[in-house]
Amino acid sequence: MNRNTMKIATLTACVLAPLTAVAQPSGHDDHAGHVHYINGPRVDAPIPRPGVDLSRGNFAVVVIDPQNDFLSPEGVAWGVVGESVTENGTVENIERLFQAAEDADAKVFVSPHYYYPHDHNWEFEGALEALMHDIGMFDRKGPLDASSVESSGADWLERYKPYINDGETVVVSPHKVYGPNSNDLALQLRKAGISQIVLAGMSANLCVESHMRNLIEEGFEVAIVSDATAAAKLPGYDGFEAAFVNYRMIASDVWSTDEAVEKIAAARGNLVNISGASGIGLDGFDPVSFFESESPRNGSPMIRAEHAGATYLFASEQNRERFLADPDHYAPQYGGFCSYGVSINILLPVDITTAQIRNGKLYLNVNADILKKFNADFEGSVSRANANWPGLFDGHAQ
Repeated sequence: MNRNTMKIATLTACVLAPLTAVAQPSGHDDHAGHVHYINGPRVDAPIPRPGVDLSRGNFAVVVIDPQNDFLSPEGVAWGVVGESVTENGTVENIERLFQAAEDADAKVFVSPHYYYPHDHNWEFEGALEALMHDIGMFDRKGPLDASSVESSGADWLERYKPYINDGETVVVSPHKVYGPNSNDLALQLRKAGISQIVLAGMSANLCVESHMRNLIEEGFEVAIVSDATAAAKLPGYDGFEAAFVNYRMIASDVWSTDEAVEKIAAARGNLVNISGASGIGLDGFDPVSFFESESPRNGSPMIRAEHAGATYLFASEQNRERFLADPDHYAPQYGGFCSYGVSINILLPVDITTAQIRNGKLYLNVNADILKKFNADFEGSVSRANANWPGLFDGHAQ
């Protein structure tokens, strides 16, 4: 038996063997120990799961058709997609992806669907193209006329507008059928240096699946966030079921929104002043103790917590619990680097004896003389440091 025959026999045996896995309510641990979204209409397939290891600066969230006609109860397609949208929590999950991308400073691309008057003169159409044209789905007066878009079926869902209209999100030219072959999505992604895609939106078995297939053919890694998609349900035809099967068989991975949000956050990276191979922050002092008195306490190596790339030690379990309840409140500003240094756009170490609480925040500096300079114009120093920190983070985060 040659190697190819053996591979086919092995796969056939896997398929024919009694499946011990069962459909899970929200996900399950696979052989690699990761939680994956398998709450679809099928038990997980006995095929590889390559996965996508998101890399800072190399990935983008791509959302397809986050528009009223699909996602609003007033939209013209709600009668057929509303059940699936509601079941999956699609509206809420897409917003969670927008928020996660914003929190992580990740790039976001929106691929919309618009039809202009001349599109209604096509000589032939597919089944659902004909339906969309018949019901006026995504209609606009023209490519240069946006006067009729506001609150129309072609408009963004209202809750998404703060994310999409933020001046950072890239809205590509509209796709005309299902896939991005007719728009400039791939070009915009390439020009932004993107090679990995977190894909979501509407509709699961039409535009999202078509985008997935095309992007994979274009050489991108693609992970589908399947509960941030949905599809039409008709008697005997479940679009989400059809899409889910192909997502699993074609994409590098299928994630839940929970998993996608976690991976996006992790891919942001960290920039934190730590010491030692164990990555201890604040030289082992209890971060909560700085807020309790002018004499901070050493933390115990037995009482610790992880936050933003640092391990913090605590003098008591009570302090640890207080920290975990609001870590951003207790963690030092600017990753524990010298605050004055950040204000002049450089990263410097710190001396713990310079620690001070001002306006409910913990600031440190490199030495006593620099502390005096920092405090001489405290508000101005903080303003400059706040302005510089994002750029330092982008340039040095790991």
